[in-house]
Amino acid sequence: MKNVKGVHMKKTALLPLIPVSLAIVTWAQQTNNLLNSGDLGIRVVIDEDDTPPTEEELLKHKMRRALPYRTEVPEFYRLRSLGQLAKVSDGVVIGKVVSARTTTPTGSSVSARFMNNVSLSVAVETVLLGDNLPRKMKIGEQWPNDDFRRMLIATQPYTWNIKKQPKTGDRVLMFLLREPGMGWQRGERAFAFRKTAVPKDGAYHITRGNDGIRHLETPEIATNYLNAVKGYLEELRGEKRDPDSYYSLLSGLVRSSVQSIREDARSDLMYFIEYCPSFDARRVLADDNIDEAIKYWVEHDVLPGREQQKADAQNEP
Repeated sequence: MKNVKGVHMKKTALLPLIPVSLAIVTWAQQTNNLLNSGDLGIRVVIDEDDTPPTEEELLKHKMRRALPYRTEVPEFYRLRSLGQLAKVSDGVVIGKVVSARTTTPTGSSVSARFMNNVSLSVAVETVLLGDNLPRKMKIGEQWPNDDFRRMLIATQPYTWNIKKQPKTGDRVLMFLLREPGMGWQRGERAFAFRKTAVPKDGAYHITRGNDGIRHLETPEIATNYLNAVKGYLEELRGEKRDPDSYYSLLSGLVRSSVQSIREDARSDLMYFIEYCPSFDARRVLADDNIDEAIKYWVEHDVLPGREQQKADAQNEP
């Protein structure tokens, strides 16, 4: 690549013209006017727009940032929420870890550098979903090691949501799959989604890898998770689908004292509103339990989008 010096361009032209990493682009956007990388052989001076943002633009940015799990790839977190896990899992149990054995992968792969192989033996105390589950389960998964955690803490939000590696004596809530892979299913975001038949054989593993586990550190946290998961299973795994009943559940969970339950419920509420068009989203605007960021999203994205769909349908020949 030729060395380029003194090149001026608008910020909006940076991404399509220069194949740099997202991290470098983000850094350039947050600093004043200069991106200089000897490794890339470029030096780019960025012209900033001197026009100050309007109050409406500032409010819009603030509200967007306050939505649940706002990252470069928000679906990574959102598809691992309690509601999504409840939809796709073959089993849900509460148990106590009676043994946990850790080994380090060999080789030079990303997994070898950042992940541990963990073999768990769990004594099942309570079965919330699933038939004929064994009372003692042996499960193998990978967990982020300390190097991976340090990297995430330095670069990513939502590090509080990283599921720590279980150890002997821990009480855990586990969502389980009895099929290979991560358990992705078409249409799973929809409120009307129904889980396909559970395979009759095959080993259980944790749904969505190590993100299908929750730690029950105190009796209060355990009670909160138990009530939340029971509610999700009743609404999403029974024969009946009642939008009003499900909304009532989510409207309560978004005020949970447990941060992970609260943020998962906010995300699940957005999926519900987006993928259940029969639900009157205007109800959210008058609900004191719902935060302002989600109300702003409903008012400025959901409702105008639905009105446009109605108009388009009326104009069709």
